[in-house]
Amino acid sequence: MRTWLVLAAVLAVAAAAAADALRGGLRDRGQAAAAQAERRIVPPGVPAGSMGTVFYSDPSEGCRLRSLRLAGFTEAQPPSYDECRFSLSPDGTKAAPEGSVWSPLGGVVAVPREDGFSLEAGPEQTIVVRGRAPAFKPDGTLTQVRDGKLVEWSIDCEPGERLFTLPADNATARCAHIVYPHPLASTVWFSATRFAAISRASRLLIVDDGRVVVRTHLLPYRTAALSISPRRTFVSIWIDGDLAGTFDAKGGPVVMPPLAGVHALAWSPTERWALLATERGGVYLFRPATGDARVRRLDISARDVAWR
Repeated sequence: MRTWLVLAAVLAVAAAAAADALRGGLRDRGQAAAAQAERRIVPPGVPAGSMGTVFYSDPSEGCRLRSLRLAGFTEAQPPSYDECRFSLSPDGTKAAPEGSVWSPLGGVVAVPREDGFSLEAGPEQTIVVRGRAPAFKPDGTLTQVRDGKLVEWSIDCEPGERLFTLPADNATARCAHIVYPHPLASTVWFSATRFAAISRASRLLIVDDGRVVVRTHLLPYRTAALSISPRRTFVSIWIDGDLAGTFDAKGGPVVMPPLAGVHALAWSPTERWALLATERGGVYLFRPATGDARVRRLDISARDVAWR
């Protein structure tokens, strides 16, 4: 079992803060320099709209959702939403509170509550679920922590098992199966069998088919959560609301720009590009794992970002 994972990345948060100070040019350029940098972001000849759509909450307008106006991007109409932090549906047409998890198939969202979470598919299609840490597999199967165990809501049911249906699921009969017999605080799925999780014992895990293949201890924290990229290639860990590291399905660390206080991350649909938003409102576009330093500050300010 490997134990190195992203521990080095988590320990390097303070170092990243120092590097950010040293690279003040990334953060403190004037508007003219930022605008000039923007013109270099999208390569010449890229068709209009090929970069997808970036949505962001604009603090200068009471966190109203807007779409990025920049060559190569599509300026789609954002959903109406009045909170600075949000979770956007896969098609970019609906927004839910921060911490909500959308099914990759769209239509269903798990919204956190004090007593568990609610599964919502519309105003009249909502059920309240007892449990924690909702997550979706790539095929849309829901998993959750219930009674100290990670369970999935499977369609592979044995005769005599208790059956139930979900909102907007075409009345498909499902049953609950135990996937991992220990309590977890946050879970995201790389594939149908492989997931990353934060345990109640403050450990970061990668589990494949019920077997822990990577484990590492985390530094002390108040809150910790995981998020996953659109193609489920990369997982990011958030410690007390800030980005603490990003890794792949084998636990290998992903090099990120040396920016401190990153509290929002959005991957492009192709995962070739990504956006970071810092606590100071700066938004940066970069290309991960390319071996170069293609980091550009956008001439916008944002509390949260999403890319569709």
